[in-house]
Amino acid sequence: MFGSDHYGMRVIALFWFRLAPIVIVCSLIALTGIPQAAAQDAQTLSRTVTVTSDPPGAMIWKKEGTALACTGIRTPGTVELKFHGASDVQKIRLRRFGYNGKNLDIRPGDDRVNAALGAAAPDSFLVPDNAGPDLRELNAGLKKEFEGTLFADPEAFPCVPFELNFVRVLEDEETHELNLGVAVILDPSFGGPPARVASHTRNRDERRLKVAQAALEGGIADLLAPIHRIAAKFQKLKWITVVCTSLTTEAYLETRTGNVLRAVPTTGYERREIGAINWVSAEQGITEVNDRTVEKVLRFVMPAAQMPDTLDKRAITDAVLAVGKISLSEQSDGSSNAPGSPQ
Repeated sequence: MFGSDHYGMRVIALFWFRLAPIVIVCSLIALTGIPQAAAQDAQTLSRTVTVTSDPPGAMIWKKEGTALACTGIRTPGTVELKFHGASDVQKIRLRRFGYNGKNLDIRPGDDRVNAALGAAAPDSFLVPDNAGPDLRELNAGLKKEFEGTLFADPEAFPCVPFELNFVRVLEDEETHELNLGVAVILDPSFGGPPARVASHTRNRDERRLKVAQAALEGGIADLLAPIHRIAAKFQKLKWITVVCTSLTTEAYLETRTGNVLRAVPTTGYERREIGAINWVSAEQGITEVNDRTVEKVLRFVMPAAQMPDTLDKRAITDAVLAVGKISLSEQSDGSSNAPGSPQ
């Protein structure tokens, strides 16, 4: 018995001695192959893409995380994008003040992309059907002035995260005074950290002023300066109104009360053997965290005659905060689904 076991052990030892080099070589190949495969999966592909637009002069914004970042590059121009694999898609947005912004999806195989921005401010300079000849004449003059200055200038507001929605002449129903209304749509990132901090101010009046100041310093004062110079050419315009609208997603707690069945032992919890179970109806609050879309509207109303004729942001900000009418409103749409980021 002992001799047989000894012989078997020798056979097994000889087998492993001959097999060991093969096992070692295979193991080394496997170990070296894993990092190579991982490197291929995580490979970052850099690509230079030529971007053109109609009209040219649009600023290229790149998607970074959930926000847009201004590249400082205008069309036609080239932008370098990094792709995480062959199936990755990078997003850019083209912007030029007075035109519709355009989103573009760029893939690793794209060498050149083009976008048509459409007509300048398509919702601008609309007048009511019952508008009189004076209002129509004023509206036509304003349209010509905007198209010959701000809309024609590719350098107008190049890297400010907002886009023009419309420009219109509004008539007050009571006083019949004319108001030059300008509406812009803000990116969620507009104003940066100062705007986010201001929006969390608990006192409503203080929050309104802080949000207004952050918006003015973030780019609205730059918008007011050339608009005032246009309005100054038309003496009939008594007011200038800038309406800033943004959509954000906010989390909130929702508590619901409903009938919930609760098990109650009939003999109490003191005994080891719990008797029969009675089911009773109990009112119980259920709290959940949900998302809702909130539309925030910040409105500046300034007497045209009291706007300083300057391009200095500080002087305009001080004037608006001193004599302007500022309102801040928020309205929830009740949605429980978070919308996508701007883009």
